[in-house]
Amino acid sequence: MNQDASAPLVELAGVHLARGGRRVLDIDHLAVRRGQVLSLSGANGSGKTSLLKLMAGLLIADGGTLRCLGTSMRARAAARFCRGRHVYLHQVPYLFDGTVEDNVDYGLKLRGRDPAQRRVEIRDALAWAELDHLLDRPARQLSGGEQQRVALVRARILAPTLLLLDEITANMDRDSRRRTYAMVEDLRQCGSSVVFASHDAEALAALGDTALVLAAGRLGAARPAPAAIIRLAGRAARPDTR
Repeated sequence: MNQDASAPLVELAGVHLARGGRRVLDIDHLAVRRGQVLSLSGANGSGKTSLLKLMAGLLIADGGTLRCLGTSMRARAAARFCRGRHVYLHQVPYLFDGTVEDNVDYGLKLRGRDPAQRRVEIRDALAWAELDHLLDRPARQLSGGEQQRVALVRARILAPTLLLLDEITANMDRDSRRRTYAMVEDLRQCGSSVVFASHDAEALAALGDTALVLAAGRLGAARPAPAAIIRLAGRAARPDTR
């Protein structure tokens, strides 16, 4: 597939999806670009999870136009493409039996990476998340916030082009939320793209470049997120030292 480096990672136009005989998504247009962090809010049942799963390739659109890196694809082909490059994380992470290291190592092992190099990457990734002290702990004995951060590390270490985060701060205490916000901001600065859905006003204010609201499966007009406004204001306030 010819890939346009300037094109959005994924773009939806006139995309719709029905489940159980009810239309749950009716997206006029949505584009996610490299290095962009989008916040997605909306009431329960508005379609947030369905939209994230669609972009992760876990659901297949019933109709509309889907473009991946600028190339139009049929719905099933787009889903396969997204599954290989995008990662979806639910608010209740699934961790395997075994240690934290075993969990983070899983995807690297499947990709046939050298064991010694894997160990270095795992330790670096856990240090990034301030979880390196839990390397040998049974993963399922961690707190809810720690488990969610381990799941985020497990996703991040595979270098997905797009992370889709579904209410991942819902069961976290304040300290875990703060650490997670810092992790997402670091991903943004490193050029990763993130779409996160949340009911948490604090998370919506702390993260994101662009804020989206979903109601009855339809997106409202995009607007700058509070965090982006604060970053822009901070840049404008810096003195010119040239």
